Amino acid sequence: MFEIKHRDGHVLHVVQGATTLAKAIKIASRQRLDLTGARLDGAELYCANFERVSFAGASLVGANFAISNLEQISFVGADLTDAHLDGCNLEEADFTNATLVRATMRGANLEEACFEGADLSGAMLHGVNLEEGDLSGACLEGATFKRANLERACLENARARRATFAHCNLERADMRGADLSNADLSGCNIERADLRDAKLVESDARGANIERTDLRRADLTRADFREANLERCDIDGARIDGARFESANVEGLRGHPASGSVSQGPYR
Repeated sequence: MFEIKHRDGHVLHVVQGATTLAKAIKIASRQRLDLTGARLDGAELYCANFERVSFAGASLVGANFAISNLEQISFVGADLTDAHLDGCNLEEADFTNATLVRATMRGANLEEACFEGADLSGAMLHGVNLEEGDLSGACLEGATFKRANLERACLENARARRATFAHCNLERADMRGADLSNADLSGCNIERADLRDAKLVESDARGANIERTDLRRADLTRADFREANLERCDIDGARIDGARFESANVEGLRGHPASGSVSQGPYR
């Protein structure tokens, strides 16, 4: 038998037939035992099925869930610092207010997953599918989303300073009020996105497709839009002091910026 303990030290469950933490967790999940607040640090749980299981409030520091089925799982308020979730199916998973500092989720399916208020500082999300995911109010500082799909995702008021979104699909994403200062948006598809009141100070959007995006009242100070497509964008009330538009397409650009002006050479 094996004891599963709570984060505060008391015993949650005594699992019969288990001699390791990983085995105890798998048996407990099959028996639908309550794992809320459990201390499961370092657990090796790869290639497992935890569909609809709740790890709410659990401590899973350094846990390995790689290539597992975690559809509709609850990690609400859980600590997943340095956890490994590469290649997992996390469709409709709930990470509300979870801690995922330096966690890795490369290639994971996160369609419609919720990260509202979560901390993903320094997390690695290369190539993930986050279509219609909710990252509102999340901390994404220094996180990497290279070549990820964030179509129609919500990043409203997200804190994404120095985050890397290079070559991501952000079409129709809601990024109102998001802080993308110093973020890498180069080569992204940001068509028809909503960036009203967002901060893109010194961000790199070279070669990005930003066609028909709403940039009203956004702070684009010293942002780099060289060779980007800004056709029919709305920049009314935006701050564009020091922004670079060389070789950008600004055909049909609408609105009157609050400060700065657009100057560019021929679009290529």
